[in-house]
Amino acid sequence: MSLKASATLIFVFSLCVVSAKPQDSIPSEPYNVAEAYKIYSLLLQHEPSYPFGKDTVMIRQEALVASTPCLTTPAEKKFADAVVALNRLQRKRWLLQPRFQIDRPYKLIGPEVIKTLPSRPESVTASYVEMSTVGFNRDKTRALVFMGKSCGGLCGHWTYHLLEKVQGKWKEVPGVNCSIAS
Repeated sequence: MSLKASATLIFVFSLCVVSAKPQDSIPSEPYNVAEAYKIYSLLLQHEPSYPFGKDTVMIRQEALVASTPCLTTPAEKKFADAVVALNRLQRKRWLLQPRFQIDRPYKLIGPEVIKTLPSRPESVTASYVEMSTVGFNRDKTRALVFMGKSCGGLCGHWTYHLLEKVQGKWKEVPGVNCSIAS
């Protein structure tokens, strides 16, 4: 794929993500899926901003809503149930709960806090991590989640993550062929 085609794909994908926001009239529900918090906790420790922040990790409380992921053809087939489950979950608004198991303090933040963050932060500590609900296959051995960080204004990076449960532990696997960066 050419650089121009890749840039176009990323731009179109980002428009889909932005336009997929839930309606404000839909009430929020607590998101309490234990396996999802295991996945979040694993992925949070690999977020680029995680090791640099000196203070509390800020996590957006409202789960992100994203469009259909861009996966390789083999991953699309292998994770089809997880994609369907994620799309079904995205019909509702979900609030993440304080169930993360990470080695740093964290705080769930809402839109009122996000609005007060600088649009051009001076440091990584002003960024926050955001994620979607997790789509699982029927037996919860495959999962798909959209996750990233926003550092104010047009600054940030988001991508899908594919995971498989191997010998009782979640492991990220390849198969995503795009991401959003600004």
